[in-house]
Amino acid sequence: MALTRQDIARSGLKLLNEVGLNGLTLRLIAGDLGVKAPALYWHMKNKQELLDEMATQMYRDFAEDRRPPTSAGEWESVAHGARALRRMMLAYRDGGKVFAGTYLGDTSLVGPHPLRRSIEAGLDERLADRATFTVYCFVIGYVIEEQAVRPMPGEFDERYRESAGRAVLGDADARFEDGLAMVLSGARQWLESA
Repeated sequence: MALTRQDIARSGLKLLNEVGLNGLTLRLIAGDLGVKAPALYWHMKNKQELLDEMATQMYRDFAEDRRPPTSAGEWESVAHGARALRRMMLAYRDGGKVFAGTYLGDTSLVGPHPLRRSIEAGLDERLADRATFTVYCFVIGYVIEEQAVRPMPGEFDERYRESAGRAVLGDADARFEDGLAMVLSGARQWLESA
């Protein structure tokens, strides 16, 4: 059976939960796949290409979860997408770091703009892009911070217990929802005043 980029990405995602991003190497993935490391370089030149493909695979695997209900309004769709993005990244140790700054190799995975009706009604698409990108950046940043404190579900990095205070020790889901509400509210107000 011929090795594919998807095979390599899936192996990388499996190993990510075991060794974390810092421990993940192409050599380790090659061992998992039963091949020599140079075989992987035929498909991926470096670790960044690996991360790009892993992020693409994460996005592909969670495509159904990202799809908002048909009855959802535009901003409800943005919120739904933010929650789905967070769930996707939390499914993997260091998932936020893997996803941050990567290039999706399959643009067909990106659905229609969640604010497309407003854009069709005259909203400047560049401004709509900035607003939704800000939400996207909030989610990635939140997850990176969340995973620093809680690397895996049920784990807690004890270094944070005394210095972090109640903000970090509290309910991560509730804090995410509060932050998301603030960012969405700000984005809507910003678009209305633009």
